[in-house]
This record gives sequence, structure tokens and C-alpha cells, in this order.
Amino acid sequence: MGNHNSLDHTIVDLYCKLYQDIADSCCVAIVESRRDIEEIQNRVASEGLSFLTKVMPRLGKCFDKALLQGHISEIPNFQKKSGSILPSFLGGIFLRVFKEDGVLLCPPDVVAVKAIRQLAYYVYKLEMAYTESDTSRVIEDFLKTEDDLGELSIPTDSVFATAQSLVGTVFSRFDVQDIIPAHGPGNVATGEEAWRKPYFSRIYKEIEKVYPFTEYFQYSLMHVCDEREAMESLDLLGSGTAKVVLVPKDSRGPRLISCEPLEYQWIQQGLSRKVVDRIESHSYTKGHVNFTSQMVNRHLALVGSVSGEWVTLDMKEASDRVHLDLVKGLFAHNPEVLNALLATRSTSTRLPDGRVIELKKFAPMGSALCFPVEALIFWSLSVAAIVDTYRIPQARARDMVYVYGDDLIIRSEVYAAVLEHLPRFGLLFNTAKCCTTGSFRESCGLDAYKGVDVTPLKLRRVWPHRRSADSRVYTSYVSHYKEAYRRGYYRLAETIKLMVEAHLGTLPITNSDIGVLSWVHPGEAAPHHQPPNVKIRVNRALFILEVFGWQPYSKQKIVSSDDWCTVLSRINSGPEACPAGVYTIPHRSYLKRGWSPFGV
Repeated sequence: MGNHNSLDHTIVDLYCKLYQDIADSCCVAIVESRRDIEEIQNRVASEGLSFLTKVMPRLGKCFDKALLQGHISEIPNFQKKSGSILPSFLGGIFLRVFKEDGVLLCPPDVVAVKAIRQLAYYVYKLEMAYTESDTSRVIEDFLKTEDDLGELSIPTDSVFATAQSLVGTVFSRFDVQDIIPAHGPGNVATGEEAWRKPYFSRIYKEIEKVYPFTEYFQYSLMHVCDEREAMESLDLLGSGTAKVVLVPKDSRGPRLISCEPLEYQWIQQGLSRKVVDRIESHSYTKGHVNFTSQMVNRHLALVGSVSGEWVTLDMKEASDRVHLDLVKGLFAHNPEVLNALLATRSTSTRLPDGRVIELKKFAPMGSALCFPVEALIFWSLSVAAIVDTYRIPQARARDMVYVYGDDLIIRSEVYAAVLEHLPRFGLLFNTAKCCTTGSFRESCGLDAYKGVDVTPLKLRRVWPHRRSADSRVYTSYVSHYKEAYRRGYYRLAETIKLMVEAHLGTLPITNSDIGVLSWVHPGEAAPHHQPPNVKIRVNRALFILEVFGWQPYSKQKIVSSDDWCTVLSRINSGPEACPAGVYTIPHRSYLKRGWSPFGV
């Protein structure tokens, strides 16, 4: 590996171990496997990790496209085999999927399909530091989308009218006042830390029109009376300004999300839960627009990959392209609901460079209302497009559409109408990820080919070469080990095990996940058969076996919990919340040794 740093060396070592596991499962000849490993090492030495994080994913996308089209058209950045369109790298595995001329075999080897996709995407989601150019690119894309929305005129045709009627029916007699506000888990644009969130500092006129401060931001009339003077001194503002932040996403660069003002977040969370409950329970949308479970979409993706009766569509910049005027129009039959959505919507956002722009979209990612509103709009317009194009009964059309966020699953005989009509409303599709032909489908994190789950295992966190204080690194790698072992990648799993134990010492072996970090091998672990240095005891007070090991903890802050604001926040947080006055500090965790039930 020459002079490359330790990060490159670790990632390449893991990748080569994965390759060896896959080469064994695909019966790759020893000479060929050595040649492939040598190419991996040489290309990382000359190109850096971008070979694994950028070049290999491009190979994967070409491969996925070929599965949909039935043949390979081009594979850039790889030398071809003599007399073949296939690459020399992984050539033996490619020949189990395609003929020498690039035509898909009938049938292709699904094991080889899974192997190529695994090697292509293994490092794709690695969370890496991003550059100034990455930041500029993401901000420019965000602003360009706003400009595009500014030039958009929402058509009010028959498709729009049908969608409007569907939304109106779903939210008929919907009581926007019957909500239980709550604080969200993330940061807020106004800057309050978690333990300061119960103390509101502002009254927004727009929110006040629908959700009066004395009713939704204070616990009781006694609370109002006790803190009347403090309430009268609060800042009175017109509307809120969100804040754009960039967070690590994967090897491609950062993700842009929005932090909402504290008071907006409080009401948004309550209204969002109410909206989700209505959508998941209404007869029109129940089971077709989902938020709590991705299993419906995943199941249909598997079915569609076998029968072809379902196609999967992926939206492009989904949340950023839902125009405010589109929301206003589709909710026009539900004025009270629309007023509540507008009252709890930040009208502007502050960019990292300090600029404030007026938002033309309904809500950016980060608003608690973004996800449910966009899903309902995608569903209603899709159903309306099918009804309008094919002149079929609305009830039948509703059974042809399934939505989870920006993942759409449509019956194959009618999906063309959805692709045709939704872009007229400013909603674009990521055509490279829309699976409408062949036997490959992807939805809600599941990739399916001919009824087989071919979703690749993905490495997400960079390994710390010094002992890390952040427990999330080790819990992530322990989880990665378990999944690698479950899939039969034993060399990869063993390498991860050695890495973790070099930092933490020997971990116990258990039958299931327990309170301490452990290697899980169902049916193989026993209290009397543990690695050296693992301590087991009988807790005679509880009559249970316990094991001594590393336990992950979140850092917490303890504050006074005897005021009205904390009582309100506590009651609205639900039973899963921390004890009163105890606040978890986000993204701050550590490991501590302790005893935990063994779990047998």
C-alpha cells in the first residue's frame, strides 16, 4: 500500500477480506482472485479511496442498469477482457451473470448478482469528512431547486381536481386542535440545548392564530397565572426562520437538512403525529401510505422482482420539490387543516453563510410535517393520474399505489401515467433508480432480484485508530460484525472482531443481543464456555446469570425538574422519555464496564 495512510489501509484490508469471502462463495479461481486483489490494492494506491467510494459504485450502477435493460452497454474506468465487453476485474463473477457480449444470461446466477452488488456498494455509504466544494455544491443545488419552484405554475386540471378531492376526503372532519405537542430529538434553529427546550422564549403570531400560547405552550391555568409576567415579556414575532445545516451523509458528500425554531418544532411534532395517525387509519390510505413500517413496500418490491406486476419509482429531491402552492391547492377543501399547516411552517431559512431566503417549497427535510405531507401528495397525485389516464374506478386505482415517503410502488400496467403527470407539478423522478423493467426492484432500503434479497452490506463508520471516546463507533462495528457473520462473510467478520478487541479487550459470546457489547452466535454460546478474561457471575439477589462487559451510555445532563415547563414537557414526551429533569445530550456517548444479564 506504499505511503497511504492508516484509514486507506484499514478500509482496503476490510474490502479485501470481503472479496475473499465472496470469491469463495462464487468459486473464483485462485489465480483470478489474486489478480483482483492486486488490482484493488494498486488502484487504491494510485487513486485513493475514491476507487472504492466512487468508481466501484459507478460500476454498481452500470450493473443495476444492465439488470433492468437485459444487457451491458458500457462499463467505464475498467479494462475489458480480450474479445469481451465485460471487465477483466471480477470477470469470473460477471460471466455467471452475462455472456461475453454483455447480454444477460437466462437465467443469471443470483449469487453472482448479489456478489457484484456487494463489492460495488460496500464502501458507498462510508461517512467521510466533506470538503468546501462539497458544501458549495449542496447549497447551490438547494438554491437551484428554489429557483425552479419559483418558475413553476401548478396546473389545475382534472388530475389536480381528483387529487384535491382525495386529500379532502382523507382529512374530512379532521380536528387540528386535538394534538399533543412534543419536542423533537434534533437541534433547533433558535439554538436551545435539550435541557433548555421546555422554556419557550417567543410567541409567533402565525402559530398563535391556530395554537394559542396559553393553551398549547403552558400546562394549565395555574401555570398561566404563576408565570404571567414572564409570558408578557416574551418576544412577539411574526413567523419563524429555519436554519440550514449540513450533516455527514456518505462518501458522496453531506446531506442538507433544516433545523426548525423551537416553538415551531413543538407544534409540528404534535400535528405530525395527528396527521400520520389519520393517514394510516383512513380507509383510502390505510396500508397504502405508510410511516411506521416499511414492510409493505419491501414485500411488494420482492414480489415485483419475480412477477413484474409491481414497479418501484424513486423521487428526486422529493421534499425540496413539494411546492407551497401545490399544498395550498390540494388542501383547499380542508381550510382548517391548511391553516394549521401554514401556521406551523417556517416561511424562510438561513443559509450557512448567513443569507436568509424565502422558501417556495412547503417544508424542507427537518420539518416534522415534511414527510407525511409529501407522502400524501405523492399518493394522491399518483392515484389521480391513473384515474385520469386509464379511466378506471378510483377505488381500483387506489389499490395500485403504495407510498412510503419518496418510495413509490405502482402496478406495472399503469406506472407510465405517474411518470408522465407528476413532473407537471414540479415532482421529478430519479430515473436511474426507477425499476420498471427486468427483474430488479429497490424500495425502502431493500434491493430485490428475482425474489431474492440482494441488498449489500455497507460499511458506514470510519475506524478510529486511536481509542475513541464515542461508543457509537464500536457499537456500529459490532453490529457490522454480526451482519457480516450472518451473511457468511467470515473473514470480514473475524477481521472486525480483531480490530474491536484490540481496543476494548475480549468481548463475551452470547446467544442474543444483551446489555453489553458481545459477539452473537445463536446456539453456540454458553456461560461456561467463554473466551479468556470474560467474567460471569450469579446474581443471587435476582437469581440470574450476569456477564461483565462494555455498556454504551449516552451522556446526560440533570437539571431542576420542579417547574411548570418541565412538567409540561415531561407529560407530553410519553413513557419512553428519560426520568424527569434528565436530558440526553445528542451525539455524545461513551462506554463503561458493568454487569448485565447474560440473556440465556
